[in-house]
Amino acid sequence: MIYQLVRPVARYVLRYYYRNIDLTGLENIPKDAAVVLAANHPTAFIEPCILACFQPRTLWFLARGNLFKNGFYKGLLSAVHILPVFRIQDGGYGKLKNNFGTFEACFRALSQGKAIMNLAEGRCIHEKALRPMRKGTARLALGAMQRDATLREVYIVPVGCNFTHADRVRDQVMIRFGEPILASEFMDEFRSSEATAIKNLTSHLRSRLSPLVVQFPDGERAAIGEARLELDRARHNADLVHGITHDGAQLDRELEIAANTPAEDAPLTRFFNRLDRQGVHVGAVAGARRVVKQSPIWLRLLLAGLLQLPQIPLWVLAEYIGSSKPKHIEFYSPVRFAVVTGGTFLLYPILLLLLPWPLKIWLVVALLTVNWSARQLDNLQHWYRRRKVERMVDAERKGLMAEVEGLNNRYYGP
Repeated sequence: MIYQLVRPVARYVLRYYYRNIDLTGLENIPKDAAVVLAANHPTAFIEPCILACFQPRTLWFLARGNLFKNGFYKGLLSAVHILPVFRIQDGGYGKLKNNFGTFEACFRALSQGKAIMNLAEGRCIHEKALRPMRKGTARLALGAMQRDATLREVYIVPVGCNFTHADRVRDQVMIRFGEPILASEFMDEFRSSEATAIKNLTSHLRSRLSPLVVQFPDGERAAIGEARLELDRARHNADLVHGITHDGAQLDRELEIAANTPAEDAPLTRFFNRLDRQGVHVGAVAGARRVVKQSPIWLRLLLAGLLQLPQIPLWVLAEYIGSSKPKHIEFYSPVRFAVVTGGTFLLYPILLLLLPWPLKIWLVVALLTVNWSARQLDNLQHWYRRRKVERMVDAERKGLMAEVEGLNNRYYGP
């Protein structure tokens, strides 16, 4: 019940929290069968929220056991289909026995043809890399088929979750669903040697998930790769469609860039060092932008500010909590998102009941125009960055433009 109520609110918030969420490969999710969505884990819990909101299956999730600290949290998490998986650090070996109940619940769900999302790496780190796979996905799929002889198949769908900047608001998300792995193909091996089958299925999952994830596992290539991605995004920013898309073009480019990033790139490094010294953003120098006749930017900003006054306190609170309370960067953006979603879900219905009619109308208009207003802030940011470049000394500006042209010719041809 709570899951179905929160889902549309979270979907609404995500549509403006990110400029673009691009999902491809949705056709690889079976519609009426047991499914495990096995995803990488770049943030604390944003990717499960996105998958719950923008793919058709109702999902059940697994989360670490220390989140279930008391009855209130346990009830709340259970209401949104989250089940605990306990580790030794969550309460010693005594807590591990509680996992039997979780796995039994997952087995029952798969036997009923339901869909489970599992974060296959088991832990999140703020970097573009695919970490070692945990064995939980294989245990879920093979264990469910062993428990229920009538269950003919469990489909394991690898899911690559990619963020341009996982800790920022108004950035981009690219998610790709790969072709499903058939757990039945490992069952004969599982019957003869459970450990071997789980190991081989886990290894196979990694090989199928890796091509869906933008990654720079080599530290020396990470800085070069990120710079190359930023240059490519700036070149294509005029093509960005705000909202939910199913294009996949940007992810294709980023996967190719990640696969072909060299250990050194002196011209690219020199260009970004120059940008840093000047305090200039790459998008203001290298970014293409369609020219559209609009009302003056300050007029649009003033209107956006007036429209969004009822929401500003919630956003300020979310920014304060998200940037100051979490101890790890992986939680910054998820906590902000949780505060905004929770406030929208819990606070706004009460306000709509208590406020006088003029303020009710204002609040509704604010909710309906938040995406447009956020785009006006994006336009202000871009205007400020471009103005900074325009006010540079001519020689410096022309030098940056010449370097960009050289890099574009090098990567894309004249």
